[in-house]
Amino acid sequence: MSLPSDLPPSAQMLNLLWGKLISTSISGIAKLGVADHMTEREPASAEALAAATGAHASSLYRAMRMLASVGVFVELPGQRFTLTAVGRCLRSDVPDSMRGVAMFLTDTWHMRGYEKITHTLRTGQNGVETAFGKNPFEVMAENPAELENFQVGMSNYSAMEGPLLDPLLDFSGFRKIADVGGGHGSLLARILHRNPHLHGVLFDLPEVLTHAPSAASLDCQGRLTFESGNMFDRVPQGCDAYIMKHILHDWSDAHCHTILRLICDQLARHAPETGRVFVAEMIVPHGPDPHPAKFLDIEMLTMTAGGCERTQAEFAVMFESAGLELVRARPTAGPICLIEGRVAN
Repeated sequence: MSLPSDLPPSAQMLNLLWGKLISTSISGIAKLGVADHMTEREPASAEALAAATGAHASSLYRAMRMLASVGVFVELPGQRFTLTAVGRCLRSDVPDSMRGVAMFLTDTWHMRGYEKITHTLRTGQNGVETAFGKNPFEVMAENPAELENFQVGMSNYSAMEGPLLDPLLDFSGFRKIADVGGGHGSLLARILHRNPHLHGVLFDLPEVLTHAPSAASLDCQGRLTFESGNMFDRVPQGCDAYIMKHILHDWSDAHCHTILRLICDQLARHAPETGRVFVAEMIVPHGPDPHPAKFLDIEMLTMTAGGCERTQAEFAVMFESAGLELVRARPTAGPICLIEGRVAN
């Protein structure tokens, strides 16, 4: 993030502090579904948008006016607005939607986690467990609406990162792949579409798979099965490839060791020479420059039990501890990388 260098330091700091006003207002507008009633061409009045979404017209106008000043909307005379290209991402029906991500940012589990940031910085204990006495996945399991917001948000990430990963998704040398912690299956469906010979297993907790689309709706009928379970107890059997996207960063090294060891055992049994595990994550770069991984790392610090973004060297050590060897880490055109491991000799 860069700030205008001609501003006094105090004004630059204030701009940083006001980030909360921007993100929470975006989240509230996303939950109301305001953008679904807007386009980039036809202006809509704040009053009409409030009537369509059950909002308070004056309050909605004030939030939209502020967001127009940072490029989410275009404000026109008469308290009317259109979407910008950025604001269009708050629609629920566009390929690059970020509405789900925006929605879960103000869900109770998330907000209360950040309330405890000072405690986290003092003790290293994450905010969610401090607030609730449970990890975020246990908290969300008790609130289906918030769990659904989170899963839609993860699908938003998959839709954004899928095109970045596409050039790396050649799985022609495998016969069966399991997506461990695969959520609603958007990444696995993408892989199966690009590899028509391949069979896939979508593996996640039962409360997650309850809301997953069917194999037919994912256009994978006959090649996609659903399997519920806990990845700390077991992973699907009989696969020669496993993939996880933004899973390991949620967990401590000890937790990751458990997951990777289970995968290693399955690969050693069914495909010791040719089997692979693929991990789609950001890799923290060396140097002081801004990078999305450094921001996402604070989310992991605040929300998870020991989760973090890792360097390539840290991934290599973690793989080795589980009996795996890091083969390579392939970059994409964005911040996400595809890390490949195999059973160590």
